[in-house]
Amino acid sequence: MSRARISTTLTLAALGLGLAGVVVSCAGSGRDLAALGGVDASNPLEPEGGVLPDDAASIDLEAGPAYAVLGVQPSHGPFVGGTRVEVRGRGFSSQSRVLFGGVEVPASAIVATDPSHLQVVTPPGVPGAVDVTAIDVPSSAHATLSGGFLYDDYYASPNGGATSGGTHVTLIGSGTSWSAGTSATIDGKACMALVVDDATHLRCTSPAGTPGIKTLTVTTPDGTVDTARDAYTYADTTDGYRGGLDGAALPGELRVIALDDSGTLVPGATVVVRGADASVQSALTDANGLADFPAPPPAPLTVTIAAKCLQPQTFDGVTVQGVTAYLDPVLSVACVPPTGQPPASGGKGWVAPTVSGEIVWRNGSEFIRAPWTGVAAPSAPDQRRAAYVFVAYNDALARFSVPDPTTAVTETSPGTVGYQFTTAAQPGNLTLYAIAGIETRPEAGTPTFEPWVFGVARGVAVAPEATVANVMIPMDGSFSRSISLAPAGAPFSSRGPDRLDSSVNVDLGGVFMVIPFGAREDLLPLSGQLSFVGVPPLTGALGTSSYSLAVQDVTGGSGGAPLSAILHLTTRDASVPVAVGPFVPIPHVVTPSASAAWNGHTVQITVDAGSPFDLTKVVLTSADGSTAWSVVAPSSARTIELPVLPTELGLPSGTLNLGAWAARIDGFDYTRLRYGQLSRYGWSAYAYDFGFGSY
Repeated sequence: MSRARISTTLTLAALGLGLAGVVVSCAGSGRDLAALGGVDASNPLEPEGGVLPDDAASIDLEAGPAYAVLGVQPSHGPFVGGTRVEVRGRGFSSQSRVLFGGVEVPASAIVATDPSHLQVVTPPGVPGAVDVTAIDVPSSAHATLSGGFLYDDYYASPNGGATSGGTHVTLIGSGTSWSAGTSATIDGKACMALVVDDATHLRCTSPAGTPGIKTLTVTTPDGTVDTARDAYTYADTTDGYRGGLDGAALPGELRVIALDDSGTLVPGATVVVRGADASVQSALTDANGLADFPAPPPAPLTVTIAAKCLQPQTFDGVTVQGVTAYLDPVLSVACVPPTGQPPASGGKGWVAPTVSGEIVWRNGSEFIRAPWTGVAAPSAPDQRRAAYVFVAYNDALARFSVPDPTTAVTETSPGTVGYQFTTAAQPGNLTLYAIAGIETRPEAGTPTFEPWVFGVARGVAVAPEATVANVMIPMDGSFSRSISLAPAGAPFSSRGPDRLDSSVNVDLGGVFMVIPFGAREDLLPLSGQLSFVGVPPLTGALGTSSYSLAVQDVTGGSGGAPLSAILHLTTRDASVPVAVGPFVPIPHVVTPSASAAWNGHTVQITVDAGSPFDLTKVVLTSADGSTAWSVVAPSSARTIELPVLPTELGLPSGTLNLGAWAARIDGFDYTRLRYGQLSRYGWSAYAYDFGFGSY
């Protein structure tokens, strides 16, 4: 973050270059000066691009102090902390303490890789420059780099999105003074549909961009420019924050944007708007994929978007002025382009980034890799000690499966202070975790993995198609706790559901560490509590984490419908059984039905009696699976009138597969609906049932 009125004074002596007393002053250049120890662009010692070579911290052209902090890379990050940085200097040890300003970094967030490098995860701080201090505990030696790290005064959530744009981004500030007239850019391009909620919160929609890590800039009406570098990442992937509903409340002009699932604007799409008074307006999207309705019917509206060879979507209960739709392709031979290739799906091709580093045990001699303590010895010929490294993602229902044995880290893996790993990843600010244990791979039968030790590395910044190296994961966690559930009120009938699938994982901050012994299945009805043995205690690297429990009330051993699931029960107290409930009532599609031909435009649902929920979703799919019409509505909707679309835009005649979802979403606002809230990844609880119809 560079602010237009910041002035920084830095001393070149911090580099140990024999230039003590030479002082450089700079004003708001946005350069990574702290990482350079104060070298500016005019200094011939600074390499092109303003970043020191990897071994620069050990350069010693003239003798300097034995204990020193020479640089921090990266030299800035958000005020909420969580940035993985490398502190470079001299005299470091495994007993080094580190402070950012007056805030000490927990020992679990520091890894000493050699006397010149410490891997550190920044604690929360106050916006602005802070001193970075290292202290050697045995000798009491200490060193400080003045203004060595700059806390940005705002950050983006999410901090990345698709290159096609359309991601709904919230900027969250601390001490900012945002007001009406404030503007924001991403990589120099204006952030669209910007709304200032208050002095520290604004919302906008990302413009299209090119892959890479980009700069955010906010400009207030008085001309103050506030820049956060490396704050947003574009990648050729979809994201859960794109599309949906947004804008000011109706009445007013309605704008509908149509894109395909890869983010390409769709001209010539049909948009049909039905008002609360049953009046209907329609239009085609222009060359920019836009359809404007200057005076739409009275709200709430039912907005349908359809295009040839793209699957139609309907948003019911619309009360705002913006609808952005991403349409999936129709998987039909009739839609194969002349080249003979299948229709576009899933975005553009890209090369997955990789992350490499070492898993480290910290119980050996200084800077010499230690043996695998805490992991039992193999007791059979088909067993071995093995560790696997995972990227934590946002699937709270993920279940552990034993990975491919060729990806294992073993005691014979190379390394310096630990044992090397390499894993594929997605772009973004990632959390990695490693689990070490006893792996059993019998000649016949299912492989198993018994966990003993784990480690976590947070704040790993990964750019698109990049390689991130030297990520150290300290293996200092255990699986020594147990936790119990007390389910109540699970739907149960002769038709189903008939069993509970339960799981416990660790919430690392919206992404999850999947526990090997964290899943079980029990038949209904239940008696007593359900227990999980072998979960990690919430200490050390998990000191700010929580347990995330999921219970799925399902039908049959394959986990089928009807079902009702609670996905995000959280607790930090493993000593008290966690009460599970209330479950979401099960929805059913009444029309269309198998008993009568569908009229092509009326959808009716019923919902069993039960607790409140937030969102209804109905999907009508042709028997061949080529075309699905998705209908999204508020929880109150029971009858939805769709437009009668031409044959080439709607569903083919024949049998229909029907699916109905009722979802509960934490902090939900239907007027700010996002595509990420249309699947279980964005739900806290949901129920689902299926049926059949004819058309």
